[in-house]
Amino acid sequence: MSITYKWSISKLRVEQQSNKSNVVVNAEWRLEGTDGELTAAAAGHCDFVLGGRFTEFSQLTEEQVLDWCFAPKEITLVDREGITTTFTKLLKDEGEAQVAGQIERMLAQKAAEPALPWAQIQAYV
Repeated sequence: MSITYKWSISKLRVEQQSNKSNVVVNAEWRLEGTDGELTAAAAGHCDFVLGGRFTEFSQLTEEQVLDWCFAPKEITLVDREGITTTFTKLLKDEGEAQVAGQIERMLAQKAAEPALPWAQIQAYV
């Protein structure tokens, strides 16, 4: 299986923050994966907090916003007993695994439902 992935940003949400206008606080993304004739997709969003560096809105590139989305996110959870668990979320890996899983299921279904041997496709000349 050789899947080609295409990530894209479909929408940005901006706010005024810290005397700066058009600060990107949210990006909607889309991922499409293609393996031969099979295609699967996933979509979601990333939330951002204004950090030390700032890029003027007019200077942003899709690649830069995707890099922000792909940055590792550390998540900390505390359960009812007060036990803390911390893990790292990697959007790029998770998104591509989701799309790959969809394509794997399509391939399995295709293998489980082969064409009827008596249903020949006739070529018209």
